[in-house]
Amino acid sequence: MTTEDQNMSQEEILHSEVKPAGRKIGFSTWINLVLFLGLIVLYALYFTGIRGKEAREEVAGLEAEIEAGTAQIAYISSDSLMAHYELAKKMRDDFDAEQTKLENDLSRRQRNFQSEVEKFQRDIQAGSISMELAQAKEQELMQVQQEIYQLNESFSSRLMEKEMEMNKELLDKITEFLSRYNEDQGYDYILGFSRGGGILYAKEKYDITNDVLQKLNQEYSESLDVK
Repeated sequence: MTTEDQNMSQEEILHSEVKPAGRKIGFSTWINLVLFLGLIVLYALYFTGIRGKEAREEVAGLEAEIEAGTAQIAYISSDSLMAHYELAKKMRDDFDAEQTKLENDLSRRQRNFQSEVEKFQRDIQAGSISMELAQAKEQELMQVQQEIYQLNESFSSRLMEKEMEMNKELLDKITEFLSRYNEDQGYDYILGFSRGGGILYAKEKYDITNDVLQKLNQEYSESLDVK
């Protein structure tokens, strides 16, 4: 390897960039999911085992109820649910802690790598390293660089998988709760309401957010006591 090639390789390593671990994942994705969490509780009850013509007749019947004003409808504020449901808050804190941990780990590795590159550059400029050692060091730095890239991808995948698992767990918890909750309430529809969402206006008298939150948090607290 010539001195010119050596300097070019070193420059490529020096100016290479590794993106930070993971993406900043906004918790708003949870809100978007929960916006449709209950969409219609009755759907879960009616569509189990109902197919074809029978399903279409049921939907038509519900539409007629809405038009006639006889359907029982309630809604939940998705924003409030995510802000005040203790399980959702714990999940958010756990996720943020995991993301910070991974980002700090990758940042430390990047700083160490950058320090090694800068030292290598100084040794090359000072002529204090032999051609053989320079070639070996170059290969070593390239290997470290590749490992950091792979680690970054691994951390991103890890965070994405964790987010998906948490979303599913939260959605399952709320959906299962609403099915039990509605056994006593008898609503035809329980909708998710969020500012800027599909529902632009809803009367306050149909808002069951506080009642649902109270019962959800009570169940969550009791589950912690059992543990």
